[in-house]
Amino acid sequence: MPEVSLSSALASTARVHARVTALLDAVSAHPRAAALIGLPLAFAVILVINRFVLLDFPNSGDEYAYLYQALTLAEGRLWNPPSPAPDLLGFNYIVHEATRSFGSFPMGWPLVLAAALAVDGPAWLVNPLLGVVTLVLLYAVGARLYNRRTGMAAAVLVGASPFFLFNAASYFSHTFCGALLLGAAWFAARDDRRPPWVAMAVGALIGWAVVTRYFTGVICGVPIVLWLLRPGAPPVRTLAWLAVGGLPWVAALLAYNLAMTGDPWELTTRPLTLSLWFADGFVLRGADILATHVLRHLSWTPAVFIIAYAIYLRRAPASGRRGPLDWMLVATAATLYFYVERGGNQYGPRFHYEAFLFLALFVTAQMFREQPFATRSATDRGLFAGLVVSVAVLPIALVTHAVIEHRVVDERSDIYSQAMALGAAPALVLIGSRVGSVRSMGPADLTRNGLTPAAPVLFAVDPGGAERCAAGARLNRQRVFTYVWDDRRASGTLAPVPCPALAVRQPPAGGRARPGPPRG
Repeated sequence: MPEVSLSSALASTARVHARVTALLDAVSAHPRAAALIGLPLAFAVILVINRFVLLDFPNSGDEYAYLYQALTLAEGRLWNPPSPAPDLLGFNYIVHEATRSFGSFPMGWPLVLAAALAVDGPAWLVNPLLGVVTLVLLYAVGARLYNRRTGMAAAVLVGASPFFLFNAASYFSHTFCGALLLGAAWFAARDDRRPPWVAMAVGALIGWAVVTRYFTGVICGVPIVLWLLRPGAPPVRTLAWLAVGGLPWVAALLAYNLAMTGDPWELTTRPLTLSLWFADGFVLRGADILATHVLRHLSWTPAVFIIAYAIYLRRAPASGRRGPLDWMLVATAATLYFYVERGGNQYGPRFHYEAFLFLALFVTAQMFREQPFATRSATDRGLFAGLVVSVAVLPIALVTHAVIEHRVVDERSDIYSQAMALGAAPALVLIGSRVGSVRSMGPADLTRNGLTPAAPVLFAVDPGGAERCAAGARLNRQRVFTYVWDDRRASGTLAPVPCPALAVRQPPAGGRARPGPPRG
């Protein structure tokens, strides 16, 4: 009986594989029709997540800092006036100097958001559009590296992944960086790489990726360059044209560093990140963080992907390998082992996002390669069965993550909702605790006061005791309140601070307003 059941299961798996393969071939034979149906559907799902799950809220300090930098650039400057009280109004990723304040992240992604803002476009629309571009590029790169079937399978499976959907619905820079690297790989995968513009395009796209995410642009850009240099193109001349394409971004980065730090070779991120490399205890902490990233792969992507990737790196036939591109995730994870940072708020293992796109291409190429299913190994057949199960549970994973992330956003935006009911008279809200029960956030990630602290309500770190009223006086606030999170109520308490000299008034009664931090 067990043998009959096993035989029946294998036959069923073979039938499913045959039908899925036939469907992929039929759809990939009509890519335009598939795009007209699939891309609007993916775009709609991303927008629903952005508007109704994440509430168009910059859910992490990184996302808010990107918006801060984009708004600054859109107004035609690199920095803003100095903060009147950096000890109170300081934000984790905004540098406060005596003469100016500025965001500390790379310029590549804020430039894109700023361009949208400059033409009165909504910043929240940029990443969803880039998500659609990513799926098109996945298909195009997969078709060029392998075949149309692989490209279509990768686009469909990535498009159904919560990892991709949530990042495309966010303000993170990963979606843009991933699209740039896929674009570079598309050019590098050409058969004819002799025209100078091919290498120049690769250099320009990787250069933009580097000034978007320094580490990722370099680590993921190197395998693409190596693939560009495979036999068939003159290596020295190709490298020369590659450098020509990337030089404008090198020059821009040096000029930006000089303006922001006074040294063309000093990155604005150095104070934040340098100490995290090889930090104390990195051997054990690196292992712990790597394990966490693997677990996030299992819960945010088709679970079998990361398992199949590890197996196919050893077992894939030579015809299914694409040299350094196959090892991009290994290079990323191995290097990050020495960087003691989990990534803070994230939707899946976000430091792996760009390499994940190439993992998807490699794995789908092996699962749907041109080989009769009946002649494949038991491992191959088992991995495909795992893919079927993984895809079947993706809707459950998507809904689960949506419920959790919506609650996280609701908790973190509670302070802004309550502050909106305070009225127009100048007020200061002092954040006196971490905020949130599901995934708490520190006060220095919530002091979101826009480019200049002129809004009716300002948010600051609570100095405690008598310094509270002094903070109100320093910032010329008529009313001072403390905000403390209450785990039992799963909301915060906004309480007035008695400061007679400031003529404090009680806040008006009112319900919760639509959450959203000040952005301008």
